[in-house]
Amino acid sequence: MSLRCGRLIATGVATLAVAAPAVAVTGGSLDGTAHPAVALVLEDVGSGLQPNCSAALVSPTVLVTAAHCVEGAVSNRVGVSFAPQYTAGAPLAAGTLYADPAWSPAAQDTHDVAVVVLDSPVSIQPLALPTAGSLDKASLKGVDFVNVGYGYFDRTFTFDGYRRASTSSFTSLKPTELKLSQAGGGVCFGDSGGPRLLGSTVAAVTSTGNRNCTGQSTSYRLDTPSARAFLAQYVALP
Repeated sequence: MSLRCGRLIATGVATLAVAAPAVAVTGGSLDGTAHPAVALVLEDVGSGLQPNCSAALVSPTVLVTAAHCVEGAVSNRVGVSFAPQYTAGAPLAAGTLYADPAWSPAAQDTHDVAVVVLDSPVSIQPLALPTAGSLDKASLKGVDFVNVGYGYFDRTFTFDGYRRASTSSFTSLKPTELKLSQAGGGVCFGDSGGPRLLGSTVAAVTSTGNRNCTGQSTSYRLDTPSARAFLAQYVALP
């Protein structure tokens, strides 16, 4: 079962229910201020802005996230929280979400990438984007990636609004996808669009996994020609 298309419905601060399966950091720890450029994206599915996906700031006005995060939204206007813990009713940065128009979950290249363009710049140090073709299978063997997001922190599927971080080991590399192990630490519902980091570089964004947040998860690579062609419309590329 895909982790795509789930939505976090907030009531007060912390209690969220999943309307359908989507993707949270498991086996991790509270992030605090370690990754201030990772944000929570809130979208309107007919009842006002609700927590949905994670994202990473890659310029003062642009965040990168997953295209499938647009599913079910009635508007591409979004709210963004950079707080270590999201609290319902807290101030949000306003922006507009643009998904890659070629996105298709059935395609070999899903184009599962999107950006949020903020109305105003924020004074947070952005993360870096990868250079073209920088992910190489041979050099990634034994490498751990850092996952950051606001999703469910364990398999009780309870959302408390905290940003968390975990590490996942490299499994395999596909032409447009990065696969990582969920053993010991990984992602789950609500982490869709969040970064898979190599140092301060967003190598890929979280895309899919299974309904139990186990096994391995799949992320959409940002070093490929298709990802770079989309991102270049919104942000300067290395």
